[in-house]
Amino acid sequence: MDMREALAGMISAGLERRNFSTGSKGFHAFGRIVLDGISYQAQAQAILVGSKGDPELVPEASTEEIGTALVDLASRALTPKDFRSGRSGFLANGKVTVRGQRYQANVQAVRLT
Repeated sequence: MDMREALAGMISAGLERRNFSTGSKGFHAFGRIVLDGISYQAQAQAILVGSKGDPELVPEASTEEIGTALVDLASRALTPKDFRSGRSGFLANGKVTVRGQRYQANVQAVRLT
């Protein structure tokens, strides 16, 4: 198994709709991954662009559709990353469109050990 497969499993197992504390709406998954004896804290999110300023704007996509878009983003754009915290890991970010709505999407895994 590689990191992309591990992240895909985390996304499919834990993706949920979420109203973020900022007022934005979207989807979020969080989990731990152990790959080749190395532990990672992983997360994926997709935030509906414009939802923070528009309380009536709601995601039309299903969790399955967003999950597919996040897995696709990770498969296309996941690269090694040195985070500001000093930790290393992997990151993919960008915009995805599902059902005509644009989402700011992010998939990351931060090495813990």
